[in-house]
Amino acid sequence: MSQPELVLALALTFGALATALTARTTSAITRAARAFVLAVPAVTIVAACAIFGSGLRINFTPSMPLGIYRLEALPANGFARGMFVVACVPGAAADLGRDRGYLARGPCPDDTEPLLKIVAAVPGDDVAVSGRGVAIKGCVLPNSVPLAFDRSGRRLTEWPSGRYHLALNQLWLYADHPRSWDSRYWGPAATASIKARAVPLLAVPSFRSTSGGAGLRCGALR
Repeated sequence: MSQPELVLALALTFGALATALTARTTSAITRAARAFVLAVPAVTIVAACAIFGSGLRINFTPSMPLGIYRLEALPANGFARGMFVVACVPGAAADLGRDRGYLARGPCPDDTEPLLKIVAAVPGDDVAVSGRGVAIKGCVLPNSVPLAFDRSGRRLTEWPSGRYHLALNQLWLYADHPRSWDSRYWGPAATASIKARAVPLLAVPSFRSTSGGAGLRCGALR
């Protein structure tokens, strides 16, 4: 579900709940209270639109901490390991994601939505990909082993095993969840594909991630 669709769905859900509450309590509450309850749907819609239009992003996916993020311009001093970013998926992977429903429509070049990920490795880093998962500077990232099949039983193709030295325009993107769709399948991402830095405003650890999905757990990568 794209961000506009998500915002609209939330607004309609709260509106429906408020309307149902009003219908159940019409005879028991005062006119002023009724007016307040009836105003809730409109206020909810306005607030939801304000969230979407003010550079905020809502994340409900389990691979990253659930919550609201503020999108900021990328820092002038470049990328840092552990930074949360919003990135467009590389071309061939974007085509696959769109065809299989992994990605909703959005503003990226392939008409897909950008994803919220963690910068696990920056230009100049060595990334080792093997059957144990993805290792950076000798630290194996938790939950980084690629899966053979997606939830629908369709075959997934992992990035080939080997050691990769990231060029000046490359990053390795990651999320601490066994089903994260990230560089373990697409390989290095171009720095130009990063659209914004994502700063958590109100976020809680993902309930499905064994380590909470919050950043990198390898101290050497900080």
